[in-house]
Amino acid sequence: MITPPDPTSVLSASVSRRAAAVLLAVGLGALAWWLLRLGAHDATLVRWECFAGTCATDDFAGAAPVLGVLALVATAAAVRPLAHRATPGLVVALGAGALLSGWSGAVAERLNTEDALRRWMLLASAVLVLGLVAALWGGWRTVRDAGWTARLRGRTGTWARVRDYEDVGGPVCRATVHFDDARGVRHAVRTTVPRSAFKHVPRAYYDPERPDDPERLVVVVPAPPLTAAARAAREQAVRVLLPLPDDDLPGGSGPRAAGRAAPSGERSGARPPAARPRSVVDELERLHALRAAGALDEQEYAAAKARVLGA
Repeated sequence: MITPPDPTSVLSASVSRRAAAVLLAVGLGALAWWLLRLGAHDATLVRWECFAGTCATDDFAGAAPVLGVLALVATAAAVRPLAHRATPGLVVALGAGALLSGWSGAVAERLNTEDALRRWMLLASAVLVLGLVAALWGGWRTVRDAGWTARLRGRTGTWARVRDYEDVGGPVCRATVHFDDARGVRHAVRTTVPRSAFKHVPRAYYDPERPDDPERLVVVVPAPPLTAAARAAREQAVRVLLPLPDDDLPGGSGPRAAGRAAPSGERSGARPPAARPRSVVDELERLHALRAAGALDEQEYAAAKARVLGA
């Protein structure tokens, strides 16, 4: 028998992992900045020796621009899981700012003339501005896709699954959104969702007072992991958390999943087979997974845990 993946380890992002990712991104960004600035600042000091159509130098500043570009690419890879859509703009702004800083320093220290660098500095300034605009726009879209705007409106977020695609034109479609609220009650709400919700795992942000209200339900699609394996692991973890009647999960069959997918809050036309009662241990594990996935805060988790233990 194949053991289903632990959804807690897949869907949760520990503070230590995020801190390590931030430190790595900052370190690589600082290295890229230093290399690109060094290459721009010391360009006139590098002495090249050319022979038979090939030029070389033993001055490290001569290789700094190439190394800086490589460090910039590595920075983009490190920043991507954190900044998502804002990554291209941030990386472009970082590179242009480093070059502009190096050329400005060279002019100030009389290593080069302002006339010789005027065009390049104007170009770098324009690229810097465009990069910052792109970063702001991408940052806004990232915040929106992460559900922060819904949270500011008092919505509670949880992982969700979509079914019953209906084309309405444009970047959205209509679908039935399946999710569990903080009390563990399953809901199936027909509403408008992004088309990408059928490609990547979405999150549903619902009104705790009216979780079945389609007008108050917001469905967003967080940025997917970079690798296909990580994307598949996230999808499988959500399937374990939210089994549906048409599932065939490892370690279980469709009817078993259907039994787990039919709490009292489900609103669908056909009634699935009767649900098998969950044990206290099952409920505690599910609540722990929901808290790790960000669907429950500490207060909600403590209240739900008290209800389970007091049942």
